[in-house]
Amino acid sequence: AGDGGLNKLADFLQAFTRLKLQHIQFNVVNADTLREAQQRPQDFAGLVVRVAGYSAFFVELSQEIQDDIIRRTAHQL
Repeated sequence: AGDGGLNKLADFLQAFTRLKLQHIQFNVVNADTLREAQQRPQDFAGLVVRVAGYSAFFVELSQEIQDDIIRRTAHQL
């Protein structure tokens, strides 16, 4: 977060470009919010996440896919 996080993101994107990678996707949500959505889906009906080439409402995904997204979200720059 803050300037440090912005600098890390910029460095990450520059490295991505230097490596000539073709695809990147971001979920701008933290793992805690996703866990809350699992516990109280009625409060997070509009929460959209990027899955794997498509976007979906988080609370409509299977438990297995939700857990996978949470695991991926837990990684930080």
